[in-house]
Amino acid sequence: MLRSVISLLSMLVLSIPVIPAERALAQDNSNVQLIAPGDPAMAKAHEKSIGELDGFLEKLRNPPAGTENYSLKLGFKDKDKSVVLTTDQMAPDVEFMWVYQIEASGDHFTALLGDKPEYIHNIKQGDRVAFGKSDIFDWLYTENGKIKGNYTACPLLLAGPKEQLDQYREIYGIVCD
Repeated sequence: MLRSVISLLSMLVLSIPVIPAERALAQDNSNVQLIAPGDPAMAKAHEKSIGELDGFLEKLRNPPAGTENYSLKLGFKDKDKSVVLTTDQMAPDVEFMWVYQIEASGDHFTALLGDKPEYIHNIKQGDRVAFGKSDIFDWLYTENGKIKGNYTACPLLLAGPKEQLDQYREIYGIVCD
């Protein structure tokens, strides 16, 4: 089950880090999707996600039948020998990644890092991360096989080929304004 969650997340290009363009282009990594810091479409997607976060957290605490794969997107930045979390889209060297197997206690959470970091060096896939509600950048879960949330995928899909957007809309139920 866990492998299918990670595979689903990877297939959907859900790891959307925000990193300096010159650094990403120099390494020419096709797995990393680049969104410029401060991108208005990403800012709008983040705002929409945060506006609906309380509803997501309610479902996370009491999952309705037919829902699964609850995940959150966090922004990571190396600091000394550890990482710090940020939702600041203008901050340099931030990599946004998904966490899963979320455990909640009020507005405090722990979860496992589901993505393999490309640019952040002080954390690895599978590490347990502690964070607060204010650190959450985006969220998603599946309901009867269709994705709910994941608003930050839309800026990438809208900038890409129309066929890809249509395919994701049909298969995964992703809705982009």
